[in-house]
This record gives sequence, C-alpha cells and structure tokens, in this order.
Amino acid sequence: MNNSPTQIPSNSTKTKKKRFYGWNIVLASALTNGFGGSIHWQGFTVFFIPISQSLGLTAAQTAMPFALSRAENGLTGPVTGWLLDRYGVRRLMLIGTIMTGVGYVWLSQTSTFLAFLLVYLFVISLGSSTSFMQASTTAINTWFSRNRGIAMSINSAAFRLGGAFMVPLLSVAVLRWGWETAAMWVGIGMLVFIAPLAFVFKRSPESIGVGPDGDPLLIEKNSHQKITQGEIQDTEDEWTAKQAVRTRAFWTLALGTVLRMSVHGTIFVHFVPILVWKGESQQMAANLIGLLALCSVPMILFFGWLSDRIGRQRLLGGCYISAACSLLLLNLVDGPWPIFTALLLFAGTEIGSGLNWALVGDLFGRKRYATIRGLLSPIYNLALFTTPVAAGWIKDETGSYEIVLLSGTGLLIAAALTFLTIKKPTHSSNLLHE
Repeated sequence: MNNSPTQIPSNSTKTKKKRFYGWNIVLASALTNGFGGSIHWQGFTVFFIPISQSLGLTAAQTAMPFALSRAENGLTGPVTGWLLDRYGVRRLMLIGTIMTGVGYVWLSQTSTFLAFLLVYLFVISLGSSTSFMQASTTAINTWFSRNRGIAMSINSAAFRLGGAFMVPLLSVAVLRWGWETAAMWVGIGMLVFIAPLAFVFKRSPESIGVGPDGDPLLIEKNSHQKITQGEIQDTEDEWTAKQAVRTRAFWTLALGTVLRMSVHGTIFVHFVPILVWKGESQQMAANLIGLLALCSVPMILFFGWLSDRIGRQRLLGGCYISAACSLLLLNLVDGPWPIFTALLLFAGTEIGSGLNWALVGDLFGRKRYATIRGLLSPIYNLALFTTPVAAGWIKDETGSYEIVLLSGTGLLIAAALTFLTIKKPTHSSNLLHE
C-alpha cells in the first residue's frame, strides 16, 4: 500500500552524532517558564491581597481578572494552537513575551479596577497565551518522543523551581515597595531577559536533519523536499485535529484536564488567602508556597523520568489522589509545619501538569500537537473562568475556605479516576461514531 512507508535512513546516520539541539530547546523553555512563567502564573496570588486593598475590591472581584483571562484564553486557545503549528514557536513566543512585558509595565500605572482589568485581559493575558507553557510544551513535544516525559518534566520543574524563589522575592517586593513597583520590574525583566530566549527555538528536529530525541532521521522515498523544509511526516501515530476530536481518548483526556485544572488554578489564585485564613502571615504564606515549589522539583523530575518507562496514566491517577488528600488535610491542621506537611501532598498536582501535556503528544503525535492542545483550551478554561470567582464568592459569603477545599478534594479524586481510564486510540478503532 502507498501508506505503508518504505523507510530509509537519511544521510545524518553517516555523520558523527552531535549533542542533540533539542536539549537547547528544553533549556530555553526552562528559563522562560522558570522566570517569566512562574511570576505570571504563580505570582498572581502574591498580588491578590495588596491589589484588593489598594483598589477596594472583594475577593470575588480580585479573582475576576484571572478568571476572565482564562475565558479569553479558552476562546483564543484553538487559534493560538493553529498559529503555533503553522508559524512555529519562535515568532509567537517573541511577540507574546514582549506583549506580556509591556503589559506589566502598563499595569503598574493603573489606578482603577477597570483599567487594571483591561490591561490584564487585553495585553498581559493575550501575550502570555503564546509565550509560556503552550508554546514551550509544543516545542518540546516536537523535538522529543522517546524522552518526552523527562523533557516535559524538566520544563515543568523549572517552572516550579522559579516559583520557589520568585514568589517569595515578589512578595518581599510587593510588601516593601508596593504592587505597582513590583509589577513594573516584572515587566522590565520580561522584556530584557525573557523575550530574547525566543530566538533559541528552531522549527523541528527534521529541520536540522535528525529525528526526535536526536535519533537518526528515517524518511520515506520521495519525501526529501518535505524534510528540508522541516516538515514532520504523517505516520500512524499522527492525528489531525478532526480525527482527534472523534476519539474517546480526546474527550476523556479533556474531562481529566478540566477536573484537575479547575482545582489547580483555583487553589493557586487563592493560595495566599487560604493560608492567611489558616492563620499565617502573607509573607509566611508566600514562603510556604515557595518551599512547596522547591520540594516539588526533584519529584517532578523523578516522576517524569519514570513516566517514560511505565506510562503516564497510572502516575497521573496517583498524583491526583495525593493532591486530594492534601486539600482534605489542609482543612484539619493548623500551624506552619503541619500545614506544609499537608501541602507536600499537593505536589501531586505539580507533578501531574507536565505528565498531562506529555500525554497529549503520546496520544496524538507531534505534527499537530499545538492545534489539538488548543482545542482542549476552551474546555478547561471554561472551568477556570468560573471556579476562582466561585471560590472567592464562597469565601466572601461564609468567611471560610472550608467548602472550597472539600469541593477540590472531590474533583481531584474524579480527575484521578478519569486519567486511569484513558487508552491510546488507533486510526482503525475507538472512534466515537463507530
């Protein structure tokens, strides 16, 4: 059959094997997310109380910019994914990091809730949607297959390691100089240190004459023109977006992602307020979150390595059972060290993040990864639009986060069970219409 490739090794097999350029992609991704991504995604909780006090907002109102940005990312996610697959990571990451940096500088000059909301939504949020995790996981998935789990986990670990240092430092800056000055320096840092990293990203391993993981490139006869252009070949492991959404695997993956991200996103928006509710100071809360991120790093790396050997679904199930136990215990304990012990179990949701995005590549391939991941975006961002605001409303109404933590426990248990049921689809079976 014409679709059964007769493959021959490319000329790259005759040359001495060099250090795989894909690890440069991992390093650039790690630096981008370790500094820029950690401040943007994990740092919002540090701004939460100072902004609410400065602008006279309720907890629900303060959570609104984050929630609306999730809705916005949900709408733009499929377009962003298509653009990443079509034009490559480099262009979109450069544009996005510049927008994010300019946005934070602009944000520091706002003095009303409306101005804060508009800048956060239409400059910072739009820029960040292409400059951090979606772009970097797309690049890593393109450059790795056999070592996808450890490569994704290095990127994820860097994000948490950055948070371990940057969140407490950001808290010091906010408490000492004010959130406006802190936001100004965040923006300048994005422009000076993060934006130039976009130039490290190349289109694909095929564009430099090797296969994923640096393995020898196997090409089909008459496919030389595509390879020189850096195109990824279509194989049995590659799925179009249209094919992917017709599988049970896609929708089961979507459900698991929604369940885990609705809790993960909500808790991280409210993390400092939750720990203050438990009796800790703002700085102690930021320190505990930073310490949690630091302790998560070796676990993320180990489980990423392990997932390449035993598969990701079982590990994802265990990760979210652990995180569910964490939220349950957090309701019951008091004091910095008992609270931190409970928080250590929440590292499961940190570990699961990289495994979740690696699983997208496992199921649907490398060529259209960003597009397929982008199709998941409206689904999970719908939950992230509602749950942080709902958590803020519950806190405003009850004066407590107890209901929020108990609800999160149930959702994480459901996420664990959902990930355990995912099976890799094949083109000849597992289609919803069959």
